[in-house]
Amino acid sequence: MPDHHVDHLQPVLRGLAAGTDPAQLLHDIVRGAMVATKAAEAGILRVTGRSTTPVVTSGELSRSAAEGAQAAIDSGRLVRRRDPGSTATAAAEPLRAGSRVTGALVVGGTMQRLDPAALPLYGAAASLVLGRQVASTPEALPDLLDSLSDIASDLDTHATLGRVFDAAQSLFGTAAGFCALFDRGTVRVAHYRGITQERMLIVARHAEFKALVRSESLRIDPPTHPVVAQLTRLSEVAVTLPLEAEGRHLGQLVLLLGATPDAERQALLVSFSQHVGRCLRSAELFRSLADHQEQVTAMVHSMATPVVVVDEAGQLTEMNGAASEAFRLAGEFDCNQSVIGRLGNKTLEQMLTAGDDHTTEVVLGGDEARVYRATVRRMRSGTGRVMGRILVLDDLTGEREIMTLKSDFVAVIGHELRTPLTVMKGYLHTLIRRSETLTGEKREQALAALKSNVTRLERLIEDLLFMSAIDERRCQLDLEVHDLSVILDARASDRVIVRRPRWPIKLELDQAKLEQVLHHLLDNALKYSEGQVILELAEKPDALEIAVTDSGPGIFSGDIPQLFERFRQLDSTSTRAHGGVGIGLYIARRVVEAMGGRIWCESRLGVGSRFVFTLPNHSSTRMLPKHGRLGNTLP
Repeated sequence: MPDHHVDHLQPVLRGLAAGTDPAQLLHDIVRGAMVATKAAEAGILRVTGRSTTPVVTSGELSRSAAEGAQAAIDSGRLVRRRDPGSTATAAAEPLRAGSRVTGALVVGGTMQRLDPAALPLYGAAASLVLGRQVASTPEALPDLLDSLSDIASDLDTHATLGRVFDAAQSLFGTAAGFCALFDRGTVRVAHYRGITQERMLIVARHAEFKALVRSESLRIDPPTHPVVAQLTRLSEVAVTLPLEAEGRHLGQLVLLLGATPDAERQALLVSFSQHVGRCLRSAELFRSLADHQEQVTAMVHSMATPVVVVDEAGQLTEMNGAASEAFRLAGEFDCNQSVIGRLGNKTLEQMLTAGDDHTTEVVLGGDEARVYRATVRRMRSGTGRVMGRILVLDDLTGEREIMTLKSDFVAVIGHELRTPLTVMKGYLHTLIRRSETLTGEKREQALAALKSNVTRLERLIEDLLFMSAIDERRCQLDLEVHDLSVILDARASDRVIVRRPRWPIKLELDQAKLEQVLHHLLDNALKYSEGQVILELAEKPDALEIAVTDSGPGIFSGDIPQLFERFRQLDSTSTRAHGGVGIGLYIARRVVEAMGGRIWCESRLGVGSRFVFTLPNHSSTRMLPKHGRLGNTLP
């Protein structure tokens, strides 16, 4: 608590001790409260019967101030009120005599300036003046303010309780005691002094302990009380004081005193406990706020999305690791610095320093540029106060790549469907109109073309359906024992040379799926090369290795990792010339992996390419029943 707050209160308490006119003291309290809270108006109101009467005011109170004072009296806690038609706001602290609300101290001003942190101290002083609660203990008055100021100087609960017992010893000569706090229905001894831990444990287990710490008003127990007898060393009495704030019973303060306090000293003890309750509540709120702030900070920093926060002056106040990486910032070293010139993007910097809420798309990065949706929003408190701006970047790069991929795929599919349909349409037109005049050779040529293009369409549709089944994990392998040599020999032609061991090689496999893999690999090799293609089988110690080698133009090494992904076509010109939709190698990879093997590519530019895949080398003597079906599902 700043020293100038104490300077305004000390004359009031000294005036009480000297018997100064209470009206003058109340005027001093109002003036001091206005300075301490930076208020434009202030006043003290007293409850008289069923009405509330102004006692001292700096002028005619505004409506928000009058309503705030009445709300504080009705609720018995600190209240804030804001005028919805302006920036005027008010704060009011209830005044008490014991547990009874006797009035309110209210201050009013603008929302930006009003700081009611010191209001409880001035409210306590006003309560003392109105009730003359400590008028007969003038020796304690100068120390009371200093003690209350010390207690409220820290918002850590443990530190606050330590100063409470320091103040109790100074004001009341307390040598020992403890503070029990209520935590979710349980009682927790949060602090004790002058009592050993072993003795405190014994006392906490006593049957009368619960009744002692549940008292709702001041309670004095003699040394003969069963709990007090366990605590006292010199026949002290135990004074139990409830700690309350904002209508909540926070706990109990138990002090051991050398003698039974008189009525005036009891009033001072009650006032002391009221301020302790408020300080503990403030510490509780501060801890809750700090925990919440840590949770929010941890949440922001754990996000993969870049987040930047600036204040109203455009200075960086917070950024997470993703933002530091995206903008090459130095984290805490860049905080409290202007955002201008630090993000490397004028659009974002302008959005963070001026204008209303806005959303746009930006491109960040150098060689590996990424597209982001940048959203800037103003941050406002619960009372509507502007607290700065926040920038959130959503990475759209993957989404844009998928959209481009889909667009290209639709275009390729359209081309692949149109080509055979055009051929089929032409031959069907010829057969319909000139069937009787066509020679047998021409008719056979037309029918062969129709069959070839129907097969092409059928294979395209089957590939698309198979890819869909893979993605939805609905495709199973039907395993039977087959002679792999026979399957490979069936692929031999004038351009395809098969090289394999001369003996039969029987294996558990899905023949249809294997032939699908061979078809895609051989089809690519024949399309992208003009010479012979070699289909080779080699037996390895733990696998069978099947390779398709061509003498085509080869593949750039940087493109090889993309070969086996969906819709990947490395050269659009040659792809359009040779056809294809970019799913053959993807299907081949997924089938090979489902059968327990792997697939890769070896290529040199200008020399050719070699596509290789493996199959597990199971023993040829392991036989399965005919048409045996295994539940191997494609991953």
